[in-house]
Amino acid sequence: MSNIPLRRTTRLQRNSAKDNENANARPSRVLSRVKALAATATDAPTARSTTVPLAAKAKPSDNAAEKPIGKRKREVLVEVTGVSNNNNRKTKDGGKGKGKEEGVEEEMPPKQKVLVRPVRESLRTATGATAHRSTRSTSVSTTISQVTQSKRDLDSSSAVGPPRLAVFTRKPSLKAIDEAEADRATKRRHTEDPAPAKGKIEDESQAEADRIAAELVDLDQEVEVSEEEDQLWDDLDADDWDDPAMVSEYVVEVCVYLKEIEKQTRPNPEYMDTHPELDWEKRGILVDWILQVHARFNLLQETLFLFTNILDRFLSSRPISLSKLQLVGVTAFFIAAKYEETYAPSVAEIAFLADGQYTVEEILKAERYILKTLDWDLRYPGPMGWLRRGSKADDCDTKARTVGKYLIEIGCLEWRLVGTLPSLLAAAAMWLGRLVLGREVWTPNMEHYMTYSEAELIPTANIMLNYILEPIQHESLYKKYAHKRYLKCSAFMRHWALERWPESTIVDLEGDLPALKEDIRLEREAHAAEAADV
Repeated sequence: MSNIPLRRTTRLQRNSAKDNENANARPSRVLSRVKALAATATDAPTARSTTVPLAAKAKPSDNAAEKPIGKRKREVLVEVTGVSNNNNRKTKDGGKGKGKEEGVEEEMPPKQKVLVRPVRESLRTATGATAHRSTRSTSVSTTISQVTQSKRDLDSSSAVGPPRLAVFTRKPSLKAIDEAEADRATKRRHTEDPAPAKGKIEDESQAEADRIAAELVDLDQEVEVSEEEDQLWDDLDADDWDDPAMVSEYVVEVCVYLKEIEKQTRPNPEYMDTHPELDWEKRGILVDWILQVHARFNLLQETLFLFTNILDRFLSSRPISLSKLQLVGVTAFFIAAKYEETYAPSVAEIAFLADGQYTVEEILKAERYILKTLDWDLRYPGPMGWLRRGSKADDCDTKARTVGKYLIEIGCLEWRLVGTLPSLLAAAAMWLGRLVLGREVWTPNMEHYMTYSEAELIPTANIMLNYILEPIQHESLYKKYAHKRYLKCSAFMRHWALERWPESTIVDLEGDLPALKEDIRLEREAHAAEAADV
């Protein structure tokens, strides 16, 4: 049987008086000192303990020097000053103090005792309830010092004045006296000394500081004016000061950091030369199949871009055989999904999608091997963040952003865009999308927030345009963006390109760009004329 009791023994509760508010409170400083003085004044042989019995507290006492002081009236505090002891006496400073000096009487004369009580009573009646509350927190040593000061004032003066003056008059501190003397001396020096003929002698250092400050103010104003003249872009981040998610205070530093990280996580664009059994076509088939898996799970686009980065970085580091290519692909997709998604597919689902060619243990083993090869570095800043920032500078145009999504996903399949930086890929996609939609001007806002000029974007955009003009190679990507959900932008882009160039033509976008912009302007003017006629 268990030794645990069936019922728990209840604790006994101590009954205490409800009206005794200090029953469990810590004794105050005043009461403790009063008890100590009262205990030392008794004729007991030893004063080691200053504890007052409960019976003594309850019983009122007329003489504070003969009985322990319990709960009493306020007037007893004044009479305590008359209690003296040769071995233990409170001094003016409120500390433990020293013994009483020789030749001084232990008890206060009766005449001075009479003077003390009116002082306390007049203080209570003059100051009202506020003074009464404040005197509760004062210590016994303060009372002793006040009485001693009043005694000295009475002895030194010939005419006896009202005792209350000794209480209300405060002696100024030494620091206040020194400050007053220094102030008077300074005023005397300035008023008595004759001024020099050329005026006051100025402090050379202060004059130099004022001159430098004035020059800095003028320089700041000139810099602000020059910045306003040179700055052609609008500060869009300043409008997001009240949105914590936009971190407008640190967005510039964040972009600088992302520009550094994308260079460190950039794969080798020529890594296929180290793989004797692989080529770019086989890699394109693998990525096209992962696109179908990605669409089936309805995952984020960041997962797709991280997958391609993991795949290319691993293949840049380790040559593999053709039989292991699909295993590397599904494992890289599994790692990217776990990193980016809130609810990632399980390893069993990934193995099922691979048609049972690889077991769960093989996928987990490949995962550990890939992560160890990459040194567990998955901090890849994808192009979607840069695309969103550029869309913000483009007034969040939905059509241009959707076309841009389609163009940056071309970078996952086109081998010539493998080594392209994500920021450059997003900027080129946004620039080409705006051009196709009839917005050929690359505004200062777009150049500032995308961090690239138009001349820097043309080579990357030219690769995207040549991919569109080729026969459809990857059906998954084309069908995905031919859906109504994505505004059928893949079909629109192919139709726009085929209207201007024949299929499979190698386009030189830099040479054809002036003619394209002129056609766009003419077409815009024609639409404006038609709208005016209507």
